[in-house]
Amino acid sequence: MTPTSRPQRGNLIANETRQGRIRIAVVGSGPFGALHAETLGRNPDVELVAIVNHDGVRARALADRLGVNAAYESVQELLDSEPVDGITVATANAHHVAPSIAALEAGVSVLLEKPVALTLDEAERLLAAERASTGFVFPAHLLRFAAPYQELRYRLQVGDIGAPRALSFRRHRGIDHDTRFSDTHPALMTMIHDIDLALWYDGSRPVSVTAREVRVAGRSQPTAVWAEVLTDAGSLWSFQVSWSLGGRQGDPSLADALEIIGDEGALSLRLDPRVRSHSEADETVDDVLTPAAAHGAMEQEMRDFADAVRRGLPPTVVTLEEAVVGIRLAEQIVSSAAARQDSGPR
Repeated sequence: MTPTSRPQRGNLIANETRQGRIRIAVVGSGPFGALHAETLGRNPDVELVAIVNHDGVRARALADRLGVNAAYESVQELLDSEPVDGITVATANAHHVAPSIAALEAGVSVLLEKPVALTLDEAERLLAAERASTGFVFPAHLLRFAAPYQELRYRLQVGDIGAPRALSFRRHRGIDHDTRFSDTHPALMTMIHDIDLALWYDGSRPVSVTAREVRVAGRSQPTAVWAEVLTDAGSLWSFQVSWSLGGRQGDPSLADALEIIGDEGALSLRLDPRVRSHSEADETVDDVLTPAAAHGAMEQEMRDFADAVRRGLPPTVVTLEEAVVGIRLAEQIVSSAAARQDSGPR
């Protein structure tokens, strides 16, 4: 297939804006790939053209369920078969980079789930591919599109608490994460959200890292990771992550929490679940990031991606360069924690 021509970065002329619906394919047919596809399917400006998965049967099953015409076993097969303006990549973490680079080499833009890569070397290879392409990578750092986190950033920007001096993050997840993400350290899978928020809120850059982790026999990844980061502006970031919760998740007493201490006050956020289904399922309902019946953070993220593809301009809310800085810091946290490992119960 001959890739659709794209304007050079920053040189877009108004009449080069794409007309008609944007043609997007979803790579990955697991729960998050299905969520991508369902969200894109609700956007009237998007034509969801294909599902891609190395398991063709699973790709076809999701395509049939959502009424999508085509299913392919690789991004290259997709690119060889039909024109496409963009793809979203929601595969297993270890398979984020290869399909993204294949798309970029064809001039096709990519919305890429976090972590954008599992190593800094891979992330820098991806960045080099983006710089050589007329397409772009839109890192799917979902929290930048969530209203509570946007409100915190706004209050920082207008000077509510003066300059940020200390940022503290807490994020606990279930024991099942150790099985579901056995190849991914919690710093890259869970803490990466807060690393990205710290970079977004503070604007300074890390200069030193101290981290510790607790490992438990029989588990693939650390059960808990604590990290402290000092920045070039003298601010301090603190991160706490665990994969330790059993039973029902969403316990309000362990809600995701963030505190920002400034020169003239403090800001705080607890992302408590506000909706609960008191039914046989007895579960908390996400009404902020990916609500089933309302416009949430993922919906806005996908809309911004489609709009960026239409304009032929890279995103401004979050860039691949920022994501690479986050991967670098996560890798430093992993290395520091490994060097200071505290053994858990044996």
